[in-house]
Amino acid sequence: MCGGKRVACLFLQIFLQPTRLALQKTGLCAEQRFQISIRPLALVRQRICVKEHTKFSGSIPAAYDRYLGPILFQPYAEDLAARVPVKKTSAVLELACGTGILTRVLRTYLPSKVKLIATDLNEPMFRQAAAKFGKGEKVKWLEADACDLPFDDRKFDAVVCQFGIMFVADKALAAREAYRVLKRDGLFLFSVWDAMKHNKLGELAHRTIASYFEKDPPTFYQVPFSYHNRAEIRRVLKQAGFREIKTEVIAKIGQAKRAEDVARGLVEGNPVAVTIAKRDPSLLPVITDAVTAAITRRFGKQNIHAPMRAIVVRARV
Repeated sequence: MCGGKRVACLFLQIFLQPTRLALQKTGLCAEQRFQISIRPLALVRQRICVKEHTKFSGSIPAAYDRYLGPILFQPYAEDLAARVPVKKTSAVLELACGTGILTRVLRTYLPSKVKLIATDLNEPMFRQAAAKFGKGEKVKWLEADACDLPFDDRKFDAVVCQFGIMFVADKALAAREAYRVLKRDGLFLFSVWDAMKHNKLGELAHRTIASYFEKDPPTFYQVPFSYHNRAEIRRVLKQAGFREIKTEVIAKIGQAKRAEDVARGLVEGNPVAVTIAKRDPSLLPVITDAVTAAITRRFGKQNIHAPMRAIVVRARV
């Protein structure tokens, strides 16, 4: 019996030693270590999202905002903002705000006394966004991970996100974080793209780009169109604790003046540009021209009208 206890103690010492060392390296006091033990996911504020597909920096934010904003994101921003409950004392948190397309609509739509905090993993994106707002317009910008929100429990009346959840690696964790920071009866409202086959511009860009690489083609476009299973979305939200979960398919027509502008956005306005440039920088203009040609064949050279489809999700605490 004594021998069994000694073996068990030795096992526990070996098993727990890495954890002890990790805590010692953080320089945390005993009380802090105990707090971490009951919420282990908060041990280190680390970006859980896939960096390759979420790093929007350099010239990407400007191209994203100029070329993709009007055709893809503005129509859905207006739709989503209109669904946010309007109360003068509300506090609204936006996740993955990007270049502030939804933020701009929210600030215009919501009463001036509503507290609006816009977060994103990429500081260059919301630096681009901030330029859209006057000095008197109250928006707080914060670099934050949707999987590890730096807010206390029950702080917000609504958490909103436009086309950002697809990029989160741990969607269940992000849902739990949204649930945690929402007040009782608070609203989690977000949109995701439907399948790629329903979004022809993304499909054209993905196929054209892939055609230039015999091996290991860039996979960026698989990510934004990867989270459209409505049953799975409902399951994740229900497990996080949400109720009154509703999903709605919203079809719209994206409009742009020139095929060339749309192609620049689809190639240069997201991280696929970095992937292409790392392999062969000379391919960037070549692929952009090829995507322009593909869009022209399908929708014409000017006055582009492209069908697109998204899913809007709402759930309450």
